[in-house]
Amino acid sequence: MNKKTLLMAVTFALAHIAIVAPFVPLANILPAGFGALSMSSMALTLILAARWRIVDRIMGGPDKSYGAHRWLGFFALGGALAHWASASSVGAGVLPVLAETGEEVGNIAATGLIVLSAAAMVKVIPYHLWKASHMLMGPVFLLAAYHTFFVASPLAVGAAPWTLMAVVSVVGLIAWGQTLLRKVAPTRLVTVEQATPFDGGVDVTLRSETALPAFQPGQFATIAHNCARAEAHPFTIAGGDETSRRFVIRSAGDWTEQFVNSVKPGDQFRLGRGVGRFLPQGDGARKEQLWVAGGVGITPFLAALGRMQPDNGARVTLIYCIRSTETAGVLNDIERHADRLPQLDLIVLSDGRNEGLNPDRLSDIVRAMSQDAQVYLCGPEGLKNMVTQVWETIGMTGRVHSERFDFRGAFGLTDLIYIGKPVLDAARDLAARAKGSSHAPTRS
Repeated sequence: MNKKTLLMAVTFALAHIAIVAPFVPLANILPAGFGALSMSSMALTLILAARWRIVDRIMGGPDKSYGAHRWLGFFALGGALAHWASASSVGAGVLPVLAETGEEVGNIAATGLIVLSAAAMVKVIPYHLWKASHMLMGPVFLLAAYHTFFVASPLAVGAAPWTLMAVVSVVGLIAWGQTLLRKVAPTRLVTVEQATPFDGGVDVTLRSETALPAFQPGQFATIAHNCARAEAHPFTIAGGDETSRRFVIRSAGDWTEQFVNSVKPGDQFRLGRGVGRFLPQGDGARKEQLWVAGGVGITPFLAALGRMQPDNGARVTLIYCIRSTETAGVLNDIERHADRLPQLDLIVLSDGRNEGLNPDRLSDIVRAMSQDAQVYLCGPEGLKNMVTQVWETIGMTGRVHSERFDFRGAFGLTDLIYIGKPVLDAARDLAARAKGSSHAPTRS
């Protein structure tokens, strides 16, 4: 977490305490503030999960929405635990006869939030089980809302914080309902027209008998098996026309491994509409751009190149980082576009030829570009972090565009080791200092 994110997080938490402080006794400020923090955070997670277009647009794309969704989940859990540990019944409640059940329901909601949060954060739980369990967040929020408004509370009915929580709860429940409706939203039945395997992946074209919703280069769409309650997985669109969509999919998990190994012409799937705000600019009015792709991260740029026409506009430099030519399933297509587009400078760097991208090489490329050039990144996090750091170090003023597709953001064993390493290192350092001081000579 950087300083800016930390400051925003602290401000968000303190704002809830400040809102309830004038309306409750001093001893109840923190419990009430933590409860408000948990409720509003849960409501906002449901709003972001509903994928309302205006919200995604404000956030900068679905991936940014889900990034905020994840952080708000931590706030919801932390606020609930702090409220659970510090709150006590005060007063008679809105309906005294329901005050006791309001407290019991609150305990159930807190327990459910803990269990579902653990399921979301731990990678050992399979994706499909996590996704199914995550839909229970709506009922948990409904229980939390019941607790908020019927438990014995020092917050008067109609007070500003009470009204705010009521509005937040209603909007959150509407968002949850919208999410449920989206599960039955119409998708298009498509048939595999072509499936070309390459080392570690497959280049697949899906065809529909009717026109598909339009998409913009850089957007992604979901693919699901044509059966009830099938999981829908997001993949960047690599190209297509009115009735077809092309995807370049690499094996990266159970679902994609099965897909890559078994997909064949004639198979049928359900296809969602194109969404996303990662949109490389290919028209003649564009600014100078740097596109950096790692492996299958080439797909949004492949779609953009497919729409580009030769022109004399600003330069576009594409750095394509691959492990080898065997694993780069669309290299021939990229090179063909480079031959026909005079505005495109293509740089292919292969690990197999010891040509990996490094900060020095990247700095030389960036310094030759205009200062307000824009950069679009799609690939491993390490690659994106390196490019961003070089971009900022050189002092480029153009915006950095990227997307992150790890919507779950769970933690595995290696992540826990990484998180715990600084603590262990500090403990070892403290123990070493203590041992050293115990053997230090005593002054007489």
